[in-house]
Amino acid sequence: MTAQQLIGLDQKHLLLIENNIELIGQKFQCHHEVLVPLAKLIRQSEIDGIPLRIVSSYRSFEQQLAIWNKKYYQEVELNLRDGSSINSQDLDGEARVKAILNYSALPGTSRHHWGTDFDIFDACAIDQGYEVQLLEAEFEEQGPCGNLNLWLEQTLATYQFFKPYLTDKGGVACEPWHISYHPISHSALQEFPVALLTQTIQEAEIGGKQFILPMLEQILEQYVFNICDTDDGV
Repeated sequence: MTAQQLIGLDQKHLLLIENNIELIGQKFQCHHEVLVPLAKLIRQSEIDGIPLRIVSSYRSFEQQLAIWNKKYYQEVELNLRDGSSINSQDLDGEARVKAILNYSALPGTSRHHWGTDFDIFDACAIDQGYEVQLLEAEFEEQGPCGNLNLWLEQTLATYQFFKPYLTDKGGVACEPWHISYHPISHSALQEFPVALLTQTIQEAEIGGKQFILPMLEQILEQYVFNICDTDDGV
């Protein structure tokens, strides 16, 4: 991928998938080299009776920026690491930036820019009308995705996927719904264009920029490079 693609400014590496029966008719974008392994993973989930559905795939820089600015500028409930939540506007600017980073990536740093990462859910729960929230409790044993979570633990590595936020390492909070295709995302992380990101953040209309830029290096170390990599297991 190019530097622009790695921070969500270019989509030439992507495929648009829609109305594909084998993929449960889902519509999403993904990296062109990820489609086949992803299709195999989804097909196996169907065979095993635990069909997974993609609820979030590619996001551009502008899409991530809109998510970020909504959480920074508007009255939004932010989930905290201890399971509680707080109104974003009850926090000062720097604290707000840090709270947002628990579950939302800084624009330009989201793994969803690469087309290799997906937020998934149990299709059966969605089809029965369950409203997806993407909370850890949903993937616990008694949650709507308890069976899916167990299946993922047993199956992901077979198709070279992994969970970059499998456990809380002090960066992005645990996200059991987030899967990543290791062969491409691992290379993307190694090639991450820090200089271009810095320039793009400087030029963007992003909430909290005055707090973000002085601690950008720390943000990268804590929230971007600090993942549960699986070089030992994939």
